[in-house]
Amino acid sequence: YPDSWCHMKCTAAAYNFGLTILQYVLIIAAVNLASIPSYLILHDDKVTREKFLGIMASFWKVMQKRAVWQVMLYSMISNITFNVYIAAKPTANFVWLNLSTLQNQILNIVESLIFFVGLSMIRKFGLNFSWRKLIWMGSLLVTFFNLLYLLIVYNVLRNAWFYIFTDVSATFMYSLNFMASAFAIVEVSEPGFEAITYALVTTASNAVLPLASVISYQFMGIFPDLNTQEGLAKDTPSVRNQMAFLVLLVEIINLTSLVSLPMLPRQKKEAQELMKKGENLSAWAKFTLISGLIFLIYSTLVTFFTVAGANSYDCYKILGGPGCTDSESSVPVYMLIGAVFLYCYGVNFMLTFWPMIKGREQFSWSVFV
Repeated sequence: YPDSWCHMKCTAAAYNFGLTILQYVLIIAAVNLASIPSYLILHDDKVTREKFLGIMASFWKVMQKRAVWQVMLYSMISNITFNVYIAAKPTANFVWLNLSTLQNQILNIVESLIFFVGLSMIRKFGLNFSWRKLIWMGSLLVTFFNLLYLLIVYNVLRNAWFYIFTDVSATFMYSLNFMASAFAIVEVSEPGFEAITYALVTTASNAVLPLASVISYQFMGIFPDLNTQEGLAKDTPSVRNQMAFLVLLVEIINLTSLVSLPMLPRQKKEAQELMKKGENLSAWAKFTLISGLIFLIYSTLVTFFTVAGANSYDCYKILGGPGCTDSESSVPVYMLIGAVFLYCYGVNFMLTFWPMIKGREQFSWSVFV
């Protein structure tokens, strides 16, 4: 968020105090540590201890099954493309809507409540609904609410509470996408390996989120007037058009996540049939694990350098920053973005469309639903 939201730099702040990033992270860590004793009261039946290497060998056999590594690949690819966002929004909200810190925090709280309500409704009414259709519905509605931001861009309706309404509504739709992927992970888990499978897939899914952030911020380099409050405050037709193009670009990339839907089973029955099919491919399993590990390492490095070295490293483009100097090259980060998009669309092409080109499968639009 804009530096001027800090109470020491902005006279319009709602409060006269604040937290540093380190203090904020330490509070979260303290809450997590405080919850550790609660695990002691969990009851678990005693079983014969197995050797670690034996467990890993057995899990490797599970990991080689197409149903498992394909769902893991889908989770990573869809999370990269669907989580690219409009990085200029926070600054634009401050300049155009005068969105206060208090309103922003209200938005975050309501988003969490809406997400919880969305998960509860899906658990009650949507367990037997097609996962692909859930994602279609969620993605299209998220896109619709995000495109309503164009009304703010072109000064048709610049109201902070209107923005909060559209953003909260979109959050509910995000819950549809999250639950569909979670259901698939549960169904492809072998008995005895449910926890490790779920942990592996969700870790890989979360590890790609910094990549989506880096891509989001580097798009800002294409639209220079959107990088500063001064540029947005001009509010000229050129500035508005730049923001509109950025919104459309991000939404198009978000929608391309739907192209990977054939990699996701439609429902429990299809997931179970894919497991029973027993198609084992160790090469794809290795590729999936290695790529997930690379994403995790990159995510860890980005988090470490931008938090522990916030004043020294967070400006580097390769870490999602605007650049530490005017002469800093954009080539490394553009190569990174190119490699990420090649990964997303290349893997999807090889698994979904290459078999159709080779004649092993028949093309039909129904593969997406």
